Amino acid sequence: MKITDLKNKKELMFALFATGVLLLAVSKTDIARPEKPQSTQVSETLPDIEKRLENALSTVEGVGEVKVLIYYGDGGQKIIAKDKTEERDGDKKHFEEKTVLTDQNEPVILQENTRRTEGVLIIAQGGADPKTRAALISAAQALLGIEAHKIEVLKMK
Repeated sequence: MKITDLKNKKELMFALFATGVLLLAVSKTDIARPEKPQSTQVSETLPDIEKRLENALSTVEGVGEVKVLIYYGDGGQKIIAKDKTEERDGDKKHFEEKTVLTDQNEPVILQENTRRTEGVLIIAQGGADPKTRAALISAAQALLGIEAHKIEVLKMK
């Protein structure tokens, strides 16, 4: 077995351990948070992710103070229920589409898609250390479901 293989295994084990600690820390912050009303939860979730990620990452050994910026691309959309009717007038068809409304005269939402994460910038005091950098990238990948090349880690001044 080569020395580089041992080094890669150690880095992998450290990254996995750091990800586990991060997931544990994030799950504990979820339990302590009071439930928000459903109507405001979607709009408040995106900025909260950055703060929650900062709090979780700062608890990992060697990271120190952390600032996180997440760039979201297009994709935040709501699919609204429509009532489609078809009328025939001889050989011609006429289609009519109306939005389905609730008792409060609001559209019925069938599905709500959140915006896609396009990039993450992590600025950390320990960002210059390769092991810390790898742990931060691995944690961001696991939590946000994005590729490593979309995550940049910088050293905080």
